[in-house]
Amino acid sequence: MTTRFPARVRTWLADAFYYETSGQAADAMADATRWGWLPALSGVAAGADQARGKHSETASQETGLSG
Repeated sequence: MTTRFPARVRTWLADAFYYETSGQAADAMADATRWGWLPALSGVAAGADQARGKHSETASQETGLSG
C-alpha cells in the first residue's frame, strides 16, 4: 500500500491541475474566479455578527439597560 500511495497522489495532482484542452483549463479558471469570493464573504458575515453581539453586550453593561 505504501508503495502505491505516491503514485496515487501524483495521479490525483495530475488530474486536479493539468487539463487536456485549453477549454477545460479556461472553465476551471472561470469557476475558481466565480466562486473564489465566497469564503471571504462568509468571514465578513461572521465578523459582522460577532461585532453586533459584542456591541450589544458592552452597551447593555455600560448603561445597565437590555439591548
